[in-house]
Amino acid sequence: MQDNRRLFTDNEKMLLFNEVDGYCPICTDGLTHRKKGRIYKSFEVAHIYPANPLPNEVALLKSEERLSDDVNDIKNVIAVCSKCHGRFDSPRTVEEYNKWVKLKKGLLLDAQLRSTYYLFNIESEIVVVLEKLQTIDGDITTLSYESLKIDEKTNDSLPFILKRKIKNDAVDYFDFIRNIFVTMDQVTPHKFDTLASQVKSFYWKCMQTDTNQEYIYNALVKWLDEKTDHCSRRACEIVIAFFVQDCEVFS
Repeated sequence: MQDNRRLFTDNEKMLLFNEVDGYCPICTDGLTHRKKGRIYKSFEVAHIYPANPLPNEVALLKSEERLSDDVNDIKNVIAVCSKCHGRFDSPRTVEEYNKWVKLKKGLLLDAQLRSTYYLFNIESEIVVVLEKLQTIDGDITTLSYESLKIDEKTNDSLPFILKRKIKNDAVDYFDFIRNIFVTMDQVTPHKFDTLASQVKSFYWKCMQTDTNQEYIYNALVKWLDEKTDHCSRRACEIVIAFFVQDCEVFS
């Protein structure tokens, strides 16, 4: 029987490795190992839709979404550890197949958005907010729940647990962040408007990729974290919650 597999180039393997940040996206094991003081990659390139499907697999997946007509397209393969690869291939199930399709689609969307990061910058003063959030000492004034706009702006694509987190962050830190921006504007007029417009610009770019609010929130946090040299991901989450409450994010 003809083998439809092909050998992937080193550059393709590097792309797939970077796509999952060096960790198996199924079990989170590292995809590298150390031997004699050197680090080696240790992952397998797994086909999501099988390269050489058996007749029963063709029948099993005939009605399921395919990421590409070419089984060897980068869109149809993913870097995983050997254990997860083996479990996925045998026995093949529709549930696991659709889980991997969804996972890969998310990775492709993330990569597409990351490729635009250089187009969307944010003023360096945002780091001041992140740093002050990390040094809060003592009580802070909280926002009234009656003032929240988040319930009005969100839809069913935002899971309840994440909506609750965003709401709590807005309640706890909104006034604290707003006061920082007021002080900034006293030094440099319209600094807040500049920062807000930059966040909104990236938000609209996210909307062009996917309108799912869970995806958009996570994309905004990742972008801000990347643009601030990973100053504090938790602080980035709080700042994005502020902009969900105050600006056109999720409008």
